[in-house]
Amino acid sequence: MVYRIHASDRTAFKRCRREWDLSSRNRQNFEPIPRPGRPIDLTQALRDALAVYYFPGMWEWDRSIVQPLVHQALDRSVRGQAETHDQARQETLDRGHALLDAYAAWAPTVDHFTPLRVDTDFEVNIPNPATPGTNLMTPAGDEIRYCDRVDLLAIDSDDAYWVVQHRLVTGSWADHDALQLDERTIAWSWAWPQFYLGMKVAGTVYNEVRADAGKLDATIPQPAGPPQVVHHRRMYARSGPVSGERLQAEGTDAFRRTRVRRGQAELAAAGVDLAAEASTATSTDLDIYPSPAPEVCVRCAYRPPCLILNQGGEVSTELSRSYRHRAPEPIQEGRLGGVTWSMNRGAAPPRWPR
Repeated sequence: MVYRIHASDRTAFKRCRREWDLSSRNRQNFEPIPRPGRPIDLTQALRDALAVYYFPGMWEWDRSIVQPLVHQALDRSVRGQAETHDQARQETLDRGHALLDAYAAWAPTVDHFTPLRVDTDFEVNIPNPATPGTNLMTPAGDEIRYCDRVDLLAIDSDDAYWVVQHRLVTGSWADHDALQLDERTIAWSWAWPQFYLGMKVAGTVYNEVRADAGKLDATIPQPAGPPQVVHHRRMYARSGPVSGERLQAEGTDAFRRTRVRRGQAELAAAGVDLAAEASTATSTDLDIYPSPAPEVCVRCAYRPPCLILNQGGEVSTELSRSYRHRAPEPIQEGRLGGVTWSMNRGAAPPRWPR
């Protein structure tokens, strides 16, 4: 058996153990029953569209051919989230299309790389720091694996590999210190060399888009010369030399691209931290308690049962009325960027008939 820890599990566990206990697939596995009029996730729709924009097989195509496909991807993502055609959905679509048009005018000035993979799932074992050469196991003997999805893997002109995260920003730009401490993308850089055996990741790139970018009257700098294209048609485990400044940022009022180099000591520490959290989360004597705070509770979808539990009540009625158990995760065969087995491990095991 395999005990899978998703990035969302890790975030919820560190934010509030009660929320994690109710929501995690490894625990009670409850999700709120969807209600009409729920907000559309424009961030996810933007990521879906940019996965098409940076699709490796179309990277050298004329952008006038690719851009309609990018807009179609946004349409599919938004309409897949909204059950009815209403004003809110149309406003979200209009906003998203404006964002993509403004982005397409700016991105060529900073895209000094070639995309290799988009929207890629990974699943890796977590090494046991206490016993080098072995992997972390649950008390029941199940193998523990960490799972997430990388927005974009790219290679630059120095043959250095980078993992890229797309972000939709509604306020001010993210603080540089916060980007350097961002544990999710650090975990991407730590995990990828295990997913693609031996590949070294130079660091993380944060691709930030202002939510009102399509309305801003911002001057887009024109690239000096033709767009830089790094001609790499396959991935190699060995990357080029990694050097330069720790953090570099460039952009306009509407867009910002920030590159953070990650050192080996930093990545090793990230693996140790993940192992410690996984060991705690799977321990047999784990205590479950809430972590009430305005920034935690205001966005929590599990406040009603949490309040009942705090008062010593029985939550089964509330859970059966307002929540449901998540269905098993579907295998999305043919999903853009989807993979079902690590690329550098040979053929996937055959699917034997039941």
